[in-house]
Amino acid sequence: MKHIKQITNEMLQEKLFFIPTMGSLHRGHLSLIENAKQFELKIVVSIFVNPKQFNDSNDFKKYPRDIEKDFDILNNSKIDYLFTPDKEYVYGQNFKNIIHSGSIGKKYEGKSRPGHFDGVLTVVNRLFELVQPRKAIFGKKDAQQLFLIKQYVGKNNLDIELLEGDIIRDSNGLALSSRNQLLSDQGLVAATGLKRHLDTLKEEYLQTRDVNQSINYALEQNKDRNLTVDYLHILDKNTFSKLTEETTNAIIIIAGYVEGIRLIDNIDFRVEI
Repeated sequence: MKHIKQITNEMLQEKLFFIPTMGSLHRGHLSLIENAKQFELKIVVSIFVNPKQFNDSNDFKKYPRDIEKDFDILNNSKIDYLFTPDKEYVYGQNFKNIIHSGSIGKKYEGKSRPGHFDGVLTVVNRLFELVQPRKAIFGKKDAQQLFLIKQYVGKNNLDIELLEGDIIRDSNGLALSSRNQLLSDQGLVAATGLKRHLDTLKEEYLQTRDVNQSINYALEQNKDRNLTVDYLHILDKNTFSKLTEETTNAIIIIAGYVEGIRLIDNIDFRVEI
């Protein structure tokens, strides 16, 4: 594995598979790497904690970082390049190319974290410019992020094939996240309530087909003083908007706080018309 701070011309002559991360790696990230190994491409993993996607400076400061552990994990994973750019290399002094995420980017997670998805699309676009990959992969856990990135790549005809990595969960159903490392043992138990909300809402909706009733039922059935739900929505997965009579692919998204740590999760499923 080569550890680089800047992309070289030599790298750009190769066919690259890109896995952007913010570090503090876990089994979810490793699953993305295993996916990448199916292709005959050089694998580039980046670690860059992007300040532009944090609307809370304290959240940025306390975001978990462990570059030495990450280095060992990636070295053992036998990737080709570890790319750890600094802020100056990514953005420069007079960077102005902010990518706006549109109306969807202002809803749900974007409503609770103003400017978050503008920051996400901005850094993803910039990293794509630097790395120039043939393929890139993003995890499904950040469902709204994945939707917006796919939308951006499609609208701008970027010559990059996007792949989706499955959500990896622990034995209790908790979606793996770098932020989980900030939770106590009690907090980890409380965080499993996110998945229970999702499962309860799905089951109730499939029985009643009543969105509001199903959401209220899920919230009532899964009350936990250690978990504060910020939002719980069921949406059309193809549009990331309200369900319609034509919806066949649905997604349920949730965000909440445990011990002051923000966590998100989702499940998707088919809806029979």
